[in-house]
Amino acid sequence: MTPRVKGGLLLLFAFLLGTAAGALGFGLYQGRADWWRPPRDSEQARQFVLKRLTRELGLQPEQQQQVEDILRETGQEFARLREDIGPRVRDIRGRSREKIRAILSPEQQVKLEALEREWEHRAERWRRGGVGPEEGDTKRP
Repeated sequence: MTPRVKGGLLLLFAFLLGTAAGALGFGLYQGRADWWRPPRDSEQARQFVLKRLTRELGLQPEQQQQVEDILRETGQEFARLREDIGPRVRDIRGRSREKIRAILSPEQQVKLEALEREWEHRAERWRRGGVGPEEGDTKRP
């Protein structure tokens, strides 16, 4: 084996070893940081925030209960807000898509319809608590 081939293999081995070490380190970090998995519902979100505040601020049990009550009340306010603005958001999104559709060729319109079905499918899975949008997903507008 020539020195050049040996050097190339050594470089490849070092790269693969570095990649494996980085992936392992990142996995360990994610496990400790507890941030990679977003809460699926308001109760999970509330407990996540309460746990973090308790840990970071050293909340006493009485403070924990007060914070939990505040978070529950705030969550209810946000739910009402989402109900109020939901129709407006859907209207704006619909008008935007219609304007985009108007400038597309028939072939592009067919492709856009397929993308919209895919987006709706992903959104529905997300709402049901299934697998959410993938990290780095560039297909979603």
